[in-house]
Amino acid sequence: MGRHFYQKHSQKAYSQDGLNLERYIKVDQERVSRFLVLFHGVHFYLDQEALQEIQQAQNGDRSLEISRQLLADFRYYALVGCENRLQSGLIFLTYYNDQVSQTALMRSFVALDGDIIHQIKDECLENADFCRQLASAHYWLIDQLLGRLRMGAFLKLNLLSWVLSLLVVVGSMIPNWQEIIENPWMFLAAVPMSWFLQVGFKRLLILFLPTIRSWVLRRLLSGLLSTKSRQRKIAKDIMTWLG
Repeated sequence: MGRHFYQKHSQKAYSQDGLNLERYIKVDQERVSRFLVLFHGVHFYLDQEALQEIQQAQNGDRSLEISRQLLADFRYYALVGCENRLQSGLIFLTYYNDQVSQTALMRSFVALDGDIIHQIKDECLENADFCRQLASAHYWLIDQLLGRLRMGAFLKLNLLSWVLSLLVVVGSMIPNWQEIIENPWMFLAAVPMSWFLQVGFKRLLILFLPTIRSWVLRRLLSGLLSTKSRQRKIAKDIMTWLG
C-alpha cells in the first residue's frame, strides 16, 4: 500500500499547556493492508525557528504539547513492531530543513531493554555550535515523547474516584427517591457521604493501580496484536481516549 507520514499542522506554536511542534514531527507509516499499518520511526524536520522555540521551552521549563491522535499512534508504534509482534526498539531521526541533502543528521535507537544508540552524521560535526543545538533539540523531543507513553487516564485518580463515589451515592438514593423528596434534608447528608466515599475509592485505586495498569496494558496488547481488524481498531481507539 506504500509508506506515508502522519503530520498534524498547527498555527500556534505556544498554547496554555505547552509547546506545539507537531508541524515538525512526522511518524513514518506503511499501510500493508486495509486494516494493518506499520510504524517505522519518528522523524523530526527542524529549522532555525524550531530550534529557537525548543531552546526557549527548555529555558522556561515548558513541555511538548502532543495531540491525542499523534500520541495514540506513537504508543501503538512503541508497543507493536514489524510483522505484528511486540516492539523491540524505537527509531528517531532528525533532519534540518536547510541542508542540501535530505538525509538524517541524527539517529537514535532506543531499545525497550534500556540500550540507547545515538548516531551523528559527519557533516553535522563540522559546526560544533550547530551540532550542539540540534542534538539538544533532538534529545529533548525524544525525552518529551517517551515521557508521554504513560496513559494519561491513570493520572486522573481524583476524577475517577469522584465518579465512583457519585455512582454509589446516586445508586443508593434511587430506591428511596420518594422518601428523599419528602425529606429534602437527606440531600445534605449525601454531600459528606460522597466525600468520604471519594477518599476511600482514591486510596483503593492508588493501592491497586499497578494491578489495574498491568491488566489494561495486557488487554491493549492483546487487541493491538490481534488478527481481527475490529479488535485492533478498538484498542487504538482506547489509547486515543486515554490521552
